[in-house]
Parts: sequence; structure tokens; C-alpha cells
Amino acid sequence: MSNLSQIYDVDLKLLRCFCTIVEEGSFTAAQATLNLSQSMLSEYLKSLEIRLGTRLCQRGPKGFKLFREGEVVYQAAKELFASIETFKQRASNINEGTIYELSIGIQDGIVENPKSRIADAMERFAEYYPNVRFKVEIMLGFQLIGRVADGLIHVGIGLINDQFQQLSFEHLYDEHAWICCAPKHPLFKVPDEALTREMIETATYCHRGHLEYFHPERVRQSETRGDVGHGAHAHLALILSGRNIGYVPSHIAEAYVERGQLRVLRTDLARLVNPITAITGPSSADFKLARRFVDCLVDLHMETGSDPTVSTLAAARLKAPRVQTRGGGQETFDIKRSAR
Repeated sequence: MSNLSQIYDVDLKLLRCFCTIVEEGSFTAAQATLNLSQSMLSEYLKSLEIRLGTRLCQRGPKGFKLFREGEVVYQAAKELFASIETFKQRASNINEGTIYELSIGIQDGIVENPKSRIADAMERFAEYYPNVRFKVEIMLGFQLIGRVADGLIHVGIGLINDQFQQLSFEHLYDEHAWICCAPKHPLFKVPDEALTREMIETATYCHRGHLEYFHPERVRQSETRGDVGHGAHAHLALILSGRNIGYVPSHIAEAYVERGQLRVLRTDLARLVNPITAITGPSSADFKLARRFVDCLVDLHMETGSDPTVSTLAAARLKAPRVQTRGGGQETFDIKRSAR
């Protein structure tokens, strides 16, 4: 790696492309994210390898595989970009008249929740700080948490994940989720009075992977472990297929329930309440604008109240008592909890 005696702007560009390939897991996925052709992406990677004097990964018919040297470069690049963000944040406190960029990550399925006041917070924040430009991205929960922890995003909005002790969480509102099934599922036509706890507990269960620290037991048991949908709408598609039951946030499920495309399964036996939070990492502590935006988010959601606009259907469905579970989520029953 002796070829990289100095770092130029082009090197940063090549490193960002390489990091995107690693994070997306393939050249094809990285192409869509970066809006580059495969030949151009391959040329960028080849140029980086020449600059570094080593091969970073395997690509081709056998698929993508990161070499040990690639892992070292990827981790070093993440640290480099985090340091750049830290510098930008600290420098932004010097001159109030400069144009700044505030990077916000939002977990998928949150913006459309009627309880969400994210857009209102942006509007209010812009009144106080008109020289700020927002950079907003929707992403999966585990991607959001990782990027906030790495300092690549100033503020995240999503679920709590207690695996990252260095992160701070400010509660905004609660998201309700129901266990649902589609018309092709065997439980769809079972009358409520005949639908038992055991039927729900033993049905094949579709989950979202990164959310399973709330109720991991179902996916540890082969007889109830079903499909995996990374993202709220991918998860919904699998449930609509009739192959599984699974939790669907109430604001997403309602329209499907009203059209007869989903059925809610006994919310007196099973439902989930997830706290939606504003998430910041250690690097945001030195960035005044990030702290002020979190203040706007918290203030607006407090003004709205803890449960401002629950529809008639939701209100009828959400009367069951709640039981606290790990990570801040709440579920009305535990599924044969195993020892951790």
C-alpha cells in the first residue's frame, strides 16, 4: 500500500465507491446506489487497487468476496469518512453564516405514519437555521444504526437497538404493530372465538431480521421460522403472499385490512408497541445543528401528545394490555422464552 503516499480528492471518490460496494454486498446493487455502469465501477475499483498496490476483493462469476486487505481498507475508509464528518461538524460551529449540511437517516416505514412529525420538524428547524441544507435517506434499521454509530449520519430516526451502547435515543412516539395474515393463509377464515393463542404461536412467522431482538424465539424454532423481509414493505409483501403471519405496523396495515387483503389476528392476544426515537452518536455531540434538530423533533412530538391521531379502526384494535420486552418493544405475549 506504499503507492498511497498522499490522499487526493479522487482517492476519496474511489474509496466511497469501494465502501458502497462492500455495504451493498455486490457490484450490481452498488451500481443502482451510485448510478454508475458496471464497467465504470470496475474501473474505479481497479484504479483504487493500483493506488493501494493490492487486490481488495474477488469479483466475477464466483460472486463478490472481500479479501483481508479489503477489510482493512474498508474499516480505515470508514474511520476516515467519520473523521471528515467530525471536522465538518466542528468547523460548522465557527461561522453561523455558512451553508451547512445536516444528514438525516430515517428507517423505512416511518415517514408515512400519521404520528410522525418529521416534515414539521424540518420546516420549523429551517425557520431557525435557514442556511442548512438537509440530506435525507430512507434505509433499513440495521443500516441506520450502523451509520449513526460510525458518524456518517448526524441524526437517525428509527427503533431502539441496545446493541450500540454509545448511541443516544430520544423518544418521539410509539408505533403499534399487529400480527396479520392474508386471505390465502389458513388462519384468515378462523373465527375470533376459535382462534387460540397456540394457533398464533405455532404459525409460520415472517420477520424483518434486524428487528428480532424484540421477539427472537420464533425464528430460533425451525417449525415457526418463516421468510425474511428486509424492510417494512418487503416484509409486508411476504405476509400478503399468504405464506406467513407477521407483525405489520398499524398505519401500514389499516388500508389492507379495510380492503380485505389482511386480517388482524386477535390483538387481545398479540400486538407490538415499538418506540420510535431520534438517534445520535458520539460525533453529533460536537455538532450544534444536530442537537438542535433533535430538540425540534422532540418538541413537536411532545406538542402532539403521546397518541394524537389513532383512527377508529386502530382504536378498536389497540385495547390489549402490554408486556415489556427487550429493546423497548412491547408485546402482549411471550413465545416460549428460551434462556439467553
